Amino acid sequence: MKYFTFFKRIVTFEKYPLFRTVNFRQLLLNIFIISLLVSLPNIISLFQTVQAASGIGDIGSDVPDFEIVDGEYTGETGTLSVGDRKILFTGETTAGDTGEIDDDIFLGFLKDGIYIKDVQNSDFGYSLIGQVKDDEDLKMFIDQQTSSLYFYVMVYSVFYILLIMFFAVVLMSAGNYILHFAAERMHKKSRFMNWFKISSFITVLSLIPIVLIALFTGMNLWWLYFLSLPFYNHYYRKLPVMKT
Repeated sequence: MKYFTFFKRIVTFEKYPLFRTVNFRQLLLNIFIISLLVSLPNIISLFQTVQAASGIGDIGSDVPDFEIVDGEYTGETGTLSVGDRKILFTGETTAGDTGEIDDDIFLGFLKDGIYIKDVQNSDFGYSLIGQVKDDEDLKMFIDQQTSSLYFYVMVYSVFYILLIMFFAVVLMSAGNYILHFAAERMHKKSRFMNWFKISSFITVLSLIPIVLIALFTGMNLWWLYFLSLPFYNHYYRKLPVMKT
């Protein structure tokens, strides 16, 4: 397919000027892939969190005794292991102290709300689950909502990817405009959309190893994107010089 030919041209440093022939559908696909790759670690982590929450029903007898009184957690402090995930129950940590929570905690019932790892604005007040007043209510709530939890996660994932797509377009537009402006100042025949098109392919290729490393090792090595600079430099060198 012609679409994959563009990736071959990038890594072999061939026919860079032909990136002007990239159509809008291919460009939109790249933006979607970029957004999906950026979102993937958080989405996978969120699904794992839901699985951990679903497992509370299987270890119901181990859930600490607690009550929700006036929107606050009161009761025992404890940590449950569900597979390789951990769930925290504590009345000592507040939503403002989530930075102190251990990295292996994927779900936490804190003093003033619920903590869910890798979710934007990850603390939710207990008013969102007003029917849960104690540990028995929690076990019943989990049993009732397990099937719906995955649906909610899917809806959240879709909106999260769309949000990332918006920011990807904004950030890529800003970055490519700077490159286009700099090229014009150097008297090159530059086109903003051509920069945008080639950068979308370069970004897809750069994000693949970055995201794979994040998924398998947990390390966010976003600085590896700077290794794409030779591709941008090669494209710049291929731009024809303006006639004066």
